[in-house]
Amino acid sequence: MIASLSFVGTSAMHYLQAAEPNTGTMTSDQLSQQIALEAIRHNPANSPFGILVPISVFAMIVAIVWLGMRQKQTRLRIRAEFHKQLLDKFNSGREFAEFLESKGSQRFLEELRSQGTDSKERPLRFGIVLTMLGLALLGLSWMKKDLLIPGVLILALGSGYLISSFVSYRLSKKWTLTKEVGSGNAEVS
Repeated sequence: MIASLSFVGTSAMHYLQAAEPNTGTMTSDQLSQQIALEAIRHNPANSPFGILVPISVFAMIVAIVWLGMRQKQTRLRIRAEFHKQLLDKFNSGREFAEFLESKGSQRFLEELRSQGTDSKERPLRFGIVLTMLGLALLGLSWMKKDLLIPGVLILALGSGYLISSFVSYRLSKKWTLTKEVGSGNAEVS
């Protein structure tokens, strides 16, 4: 513990001495050369992190997209295997038709439909998250003016997702009523 503290202390002193040269004994030419050398040494373009940061951001975006695609493929493969196993249970088309007419199959199919609502709720979730992020950036733009344009763009995207969800909901509700009226099963209220 004491050895590590002494190492930190000597390292800090070394950095402090390296950062502040003794300018009293330097001429103006030497001082300008020292400043130029320090600027070159501490230039972010010469740093390996100057190149790694944009590459790592790009790699992160690619990894997120790739993982999302893999997850979607896995879900589709599992669903296809399940449907295949379900269809393999029936020996003929007649047995399958009888299954579809039973009450148990209606409940089963209703559960499958309700599991598919995730894709209907996704734009709403994206809209809420993007709208909140846009509002947060607009709030921060009072302190830092550079955040105004990204805030407005993200807020516009979030609002677009929310409007799209609302319109989709209203249209699906209207189309459901139209189908029920067309089939003669609609209730009059």
